[in-house]
Amino acid sequence: MISTDLPACINAKLERYFKQLNGEQASGVHKMVMQETESTVIKFVLESVNQNQSEASRILGINRGTLKKKIELYKL
Repeated sequence: MISTDLPACINAKLERYFKQLNGEQASGVHKMVMQETESTVIKFVLESVNQNQSEASRILGINRGTLKKKIELYKL
């Protein structure tokens, strides 16, 4: 049975990432994971509320101004 909880999914992705490096040194993994995760979550929530930024910021628990900056940062 394949686990679908978030930590297990992240772990599986990281295992694949490190295998794909083929011995090359990893760098900036924390930043990469945080950006990929954050942008994915924001995009999902925005789509689920039909791009309503006020509702999305409420669901995400962040200020609407912060959400707007992240939308621009990630080009969402």
